[in-house]
Amino acid sequence: MIDSMRAWPAMATLLALAACATYAPTPFWTIREAAFRDLKPGVSTREDVRKQIGVPLSEMHFPRQDEDVWEYRYLEGATVTMTAYLYFDSQGVYKNIFHLYVPRTLR
Repeated sequence: MIDSMRAWPAMATLLALAACATYAPTPFWTIREAAFRDLKPGVSTREDVRKQIGVPLSEMHFPRQDEDVWEYRYLEGATVTMTAYLYFDSQGVYKNIFHLYVPRTLR
């Protein structure tokens, strides 16, 4: 009984870490601009994007526009950090993308 009581905190920590690992964003240094080129507005879905690019840095919902926006950081070239905002309609279909340069002071 004492051994199982000692193991409980370790098991709880392990389960918590495993749960976080599934939702951890894809590291930005593993994503390149080319990953976004195959996305087709009106055709690609959220599932397609997640398979092709990975887990977004953030997911936002805008009720007035009835759309979702996913944020990804990625590298352009070897050192330029960019942000991509992917827009989805209410059915989860990809609409468009907006790329933004991330100044060095904001990283």
